[in-house]
This record gives sequence, structure tokens and C-alpha cells, in this order.
Amino acid sequence: MSTKNFIVAIELGSTKIRGIAGKKNPDGTMSVLALSEEDATQCIRKGVVYNIDKTSQAINNIIQRLRAQLKIGIKHVFVGIGGQSVLSQHNLLFCDMPGTEGGIVSQQLIVEMMDENRGTVYNDKEILDVFVQEYRADNLMQTDPVGIPCQHLEGNFLNILQSKRHYQNLIKSFANADVKIAELYLSPIALADVILTPTEKRGGCLLVDLGAETTTVVVYQKNIVRHVAVIPLGSNNITKDLCSLQLEEQDAEDLKIKYASAFTDEKDINPEETYKIARQS
Repeated sequence: MSTKNFIVAIELGSTKIRGIAGKKNPDGTMSVLALSEEDATQCIRKGVVYNIDKTSQAINNIIQRLRAQLKIGIKHVFVGIGGQSVLSQHNLLFCDMPGTEGGIVSQQLIVEMMDENRGTVYNDKEILDVFVQEYRADNLMQTDPVGIPCQHLEGNFLNILQSKRHYQNLIKSFANADVKIAELYLSPIALADVILTPTEKRGGCLLVDLGAETTTVVVYQKNIVRHVAVIPLGSNNITKDLCSLQLEEQDAEDLKIKYASAFTDEKDINPEETYKIARQS
């Protein structure tokens, strides 16, 4: 098997570190070739690495098992991340076009604005990803302003940030395991790409991913990511609440798995009920 024929991804969750190798089929679907996971409760808390050595060992164990299943070496991996330190923040950039009558927006100008945004410095925060919201060319809102004449151009960017310390712990964990990172991906965005349809993203929707120790919220509107937030509460909190009823933790966990449900029947959904989401400035 050629190393070009498969992709290896590792996701760091609060309770499990999971590794998967898959092959992309001609129709765009993926075939799973190998799976492996390790317990993360002793090295990851609320989605972020706090014990580098144990995380490195877990990653190394996963890679070794994937190699054994694939019977071939693994050069690099794609990494899915999340965690309580992930947040989104808007950033506005402004550009006055040259001349009294302005000028035409060029692709080069857009690239320069995007580079300037990527260079934004945040205290104790690292930019993980950027989602362009809109550009305002004078009073005209556009997702692609190239070719539009204007005197003033404004770019609105949504930067996804993570604590620098947590980011560095993640990078060190893979470096110590001698595993090269091909690219970092936001797990909630990857999940949204799998679950949400283009129609849902265009019309506007909210994706809630309830994990063991964190709940991640992603807001889409007009096919654009508008907000990302990680709440440090998860399904483990339900187990702990049940434990307050004088139950052993394993019994509480079993009860939760057997009886708890987040499913809402369609007849119980009120289509007229809406929730306002305040936009961050």
C-alpha cells in the first residue's frame, strides 16, 4: 500500500485519544482501514493536554497499533483539537483606497488583509483558524469584493483562538512521540462538515456537540461560521449529579447511558420559538 493512498487522523478528547486511518474512495466517501484508541483521563482535562509525557505515550501507542494494522509506516497525521481554551473573536481591519475617487479591490489587497489579520497578536492566545465573515466596500457588503470600486474597504474576520500554553503542550506531545503533524483541524468544524447540510449552513443553524467534559457550540449563517464557543460542562456532569443520589459512579454512568436521551420528538418542537444570539463586536 502506498502512503499516498491513506490518511491518518488523531483526535484528542477528554476521555479518549482516538486514531483512525482511512482511504478516500473515487465517489468521495472514506473507507476505514484501521482504528485505535487510548484512555485520556490521566493526561487530558476538558479537551486540553495537561500531562505531556502521558499524552505522548498514548499517541505513540496509537501510532504503533495503526502501523501494525496497516503494515506500513506513517509519515504524518492530521490532528483534531478542541477544548475549553478554544474561543472565537471578531477582528475588523480597514483600508482606504488610494486617490480621491478610490480604486478597484484587487485579489492582492484581499491577500494582504488576510495576512495582516493572521499576524494579529493576542495576549496568551494562538490563532488556530480564521473564517472570513464579510467585506464592506463603502456601504456594500460582499463575501468576495474583488473587482468592486470603492474608497474604503473593511474586512471582518472571525479568529479561532486557543491558549498558547495549551497549544504548545499539544505540539510538544506530538514532537515527543516523534509524530509529525500535517495539519491541525478544529474538531467541531470537522464534525459540522460531516453532519450539517449545505442548506442548513446557508439558512442558519446551531450545532451543539456534547462531550464528556465540554460542550462545543458552532453557529452557521449564510454558509459561514459565525461563532464558536466551548462550555466546560459535559456528560460527566450528568453522571456526577446522579452520584449525588448516593449512587456509585459506575452505576450512575450505566443509568445515564441506559435512560438519558437528548432526542426531541418533532411534535414537541415549536417552529415559532427562536433564540437571539448577540453578535460580538
